[in-house]
Amino acid sequence: MLRKLSYVLLALVILAGAAAWMLSPPHYTDPASLHFSGKTPGSVITVERVGGHNRLVLTGLLMAALPVRTPVTDGAELLRIRYWSEVGGQPVEASGLMAVPYRTLGGAASRGTAMYLHGTSPDRTASPSAPGDQEGLLPAALFAGGGYVLLAPDYFGLGQSHAAPAYIHAPATAAAARDLVIAARQVAGALHLPFSPDLYLTGFSQGGHATAVVQRDLEAQPIPGMTVKAAAAISGAFDLAGVSVPYAFQHKHSLYLSYIAISYAAQYHQPLGTVIADRYAGMLPGLFDGNHKVDAISAALPADPRDLFRPEAFAAIEAHQSNWFTDGLAANEAFRWAPKAPLRLYYGDKDTDVSPQDSKHFAAESAKLGGNIHLMPQGPYDHVGTALQAVPRIRVWFDQISASPGI
Repeated sequence: MLRKLSYVLLALVILAGAAAWMLSPPHYTDPASLHFSGKTPGSVITVERVGGHNRLVLTGLLMAALPVRTPVTDGAELLRIRYWSEVGGQPVEASGLMAVPYRTLGGAASRGTAMYLHGTSPDRTASPSAPGDQEGLLPAALFAGGGYVLLAPDYFGLGQSHAAPAYIHAPATAAAARDLVIAARQVAGALHLPFSPDLYLTGFSQGGHATAVVQRDLEAQPIPGMTVKAAAAISGAFDLAGVSVPYAFQHKHSLYLSYIAISYAAQYHQPLGTVIADRYAGMLPGLFDGNHKVDAISAALPADPRDLFRPEAFAAIEAHQSNWFTDGLAANEAFRWAPKAPLRLYYGDKDTDVSPQDSKHFAAESAKLGGNIHLMPQGPYDHVGTALQAVPRIRVWFDQISASPGI
């Protein structure tokens, strides 16, 4: 999230905050000393501390990243959880970040349990649970720094997981998120920390799609004792076949399209070479193994994604004809349902990564079904600019709901 944050500013903030010894966290049990067993979805494998920052550091991080001042009331301890999940009936190892506000270390209740679902990042070292990565630090500052327990799944195939990639794959996304909640609640119990049953969901880009599918899953099959209170999707791709993929071709996003193709080939057990041109079909599995940076992947792909696909496959995509790839796009859409808890869709008018029409179409179709859904236009902003505008407003909205008993 928000990768334009200056590393110089980040280093200065951390050095300044590290000197503020009086803001150190209360003592608590070393999570590495905990022992867990079991292999059912949501069972914890290991927990380890991967960082911790006091209130001054988190304040500085948000000041450097966001256009408006966002209140920070707590420092945060950052824990990496490895846990079991499942996709297609098969056990999968997954990982994610749990950021615990200092107040809970002292026994006080949190404001709620917030989940951040990150955007497109095929590099495992850029996953939320990676120590020091901005996809973990900034959401931790925003939410754990505001008194929420923050959860952020790495997704399958990223972080500590070496499973097959599952980019924009709804069942795998929902499973990774659901089972992280279950695992985090188990960790909180073992550490004798309070854990709020109130869930607040948000995510950016790929995470916008993830926010919708996770809310849909948790409302259809609630985790006992947990309730989705509100959700906010930023620049999400929801109608994959009708809006998202045509827009990606229009704006020449070869990385997004190849990532979907390699993921769906893996998840649906299909030969990648039936839709991807021979020149690239043998190359993609190596590029999307979790060990390559975005720039390296992009440099190996064609500038025009039409060159990535076989001509007959591209024709099928344009004509909405059935094959395993287009069927996968249809199966993983996230707009034909009615949210029960309020879902806000944030979008920017100058976003060339994800079409603003994705949010507008989702809102219109869901409203027909009686969905509790609201469009939140952010103005003339691009993809990252939309997130910068949206996240402080989302924090304010979550704070208002968490402060209102009975909502």
